[in-house]
Amino acid sequence: MKSGLIDGAETWMGAAGYGGLSPVLSQAVDLRFFCGTEHTAMNNKTFEKLPPDLQDVIMETAYAAQQYTQRENERALVEVVGAVPNPGPDTLFGKNKVRVAQLSSEEIKKAEQMCSPKYNAKPWEQWRERLNKMQGGADTYEEIYAIAREIPEDATVESVKPRKWWKSA
Repeated sequence: MKSGLIDGAETWMGAAGYGGLSPVLSQAVDLRFFCGTEHTAMNNKTFEKLPPDLQDVIMETAYAAQQYTQRENERALVEVVGAVPNPGPDTLFGKNKVRVAQLSSEEIKKAEQMCSPKYNAKPWEQWRERLNKMQGGADTYEEIYAIAREIPEDATVESVKPRKWWKSA
């Protein structure tokens, strides 16, 4: 609501499902702003104190968990939540008559320009500064933004191949 874009919850559709919001939603608008994969982090100083073989195990485990989480979240969006234009009758959105709206590329771009830190920096400044400080000073948002744009906008989830980024860096 702070951004002025949505009157209600600003979240991805999976969170609306598992957060129990389906019974109170009338419409979910797919803005495609969030991947919804969740996140786990570890203090880098602690990680760097570990022996290299244990660091490798942690990275490989995180890589496997990332793939599993992405696959299962994508499946659940359709099969459990019903985050598609015509939600199935046994999905959360189907049972609760939640309408799923998909916007044109032009409308999504307008929404991005209203809300994104790229175009509307002021509301995000304190969070960006906090993240930048935690990660050592670089602009975290800009780094993630650039990486996310390496994937074509029309790419399907299935077509994006996972990478062991720490080995290719």
